[in-house]
Amino acid sequence: MNQIITVDEKNYSLKYNEQVIETIETITGKGFMEILIGKKPVLSLADLKQYISNALYSEDGGKVPQVQGIKVYEALLHSKGYMYLNMLVIETIQRDCPFFFLAN
Repeated sequence: MNQIITVDEKNYSLKYNEQVIETIETITGKGFMEILIGKKPVLSLADLKQYISNALYSEDGGKVPQVQGIKVYEALLHSKGYMYLNMLVIETIQRDCPFFFLAN
């Protein structure tokens, strides 16, 4: 189930898949697993901005343009806080991309 994010009375959610993760990895120059293993699941502010602004969808299902996504990220950072956003991203990726976390 998607967690709803509300900013300025508009509802959003994060959605990840392989393509979204690959796009963010290209932008940041860092692999998702590299961040998880190296930073003990704490994203930098710059990485967090990319992981939110590139995976944000409006309530009606449409992908939010990255420029608008950055504005939503900034509003959330100042209203919900860094750790809330960090955990939201990690938990949503766990839900949407469980292949990152499978072990045999």
